[in-house]
Amino acid sequence: IINNYNIAKEQSVADRIDKLLYDYYSGRLQRKVNDRIREIETPTNNDENIGGGRAQNKHTRPVDDMIIRKEQDVVLNKCRADLTYATRLVTRIENSFEAEICNVVKLHFDKRLGQDWLAIESVTGISTRQGQRYVNWFKREVGNIFWYDKGKEQTTNFIKKEATINDLAEITSLI
Repeated sequence: IINNYNIAKEQSVADRIDKLLYDYYSGRLQRKVNDRIREIETPTNNDENIGGGRAQNKHTRPVDDMIIRKEQDVVLNKCRADLTYATRLVTRIENSFEAEICNVVKLHFDKRLGQDWLAIESVTGISTRQGQRYVNWFKREVGNIFWYDKGKEQTTNFIKKEATINDLAEITSLI
């Protein structure tokens, strides 16, 4: 799949990971798909047949035409591919982490909630620094999959859902 997150060469991998997570958790990717569908479904009247006669033997199949336009729309297909890629990527990682870590990550990256680290700390009861470690740990795994997604596998512990606090300590010691 070719998507926005793999094409942008001028951005660093960390910037692309942040953009992917912000777009996914803020619902921006889903909103792009919905906006494009609405744009396609909105009728436009461009009747250029001024003073002319009516077309004969013209079949009108508005439902079929709409389905064809949606299937062939390049922008809509690109938005859907981006959403599918991000959903597959984030879901795969979320399934390997504890709910507490996923909650901190969601609160951090969802722009609609407008949470800063102090607000996240008060909501979750996790210290700011620990929350930042959780986010960095999550981003590192996204980076592993993001970077190695072309046929390579992510870390064995996360595939088997056996990640431990020791893994977190080992990873965060590198930060």
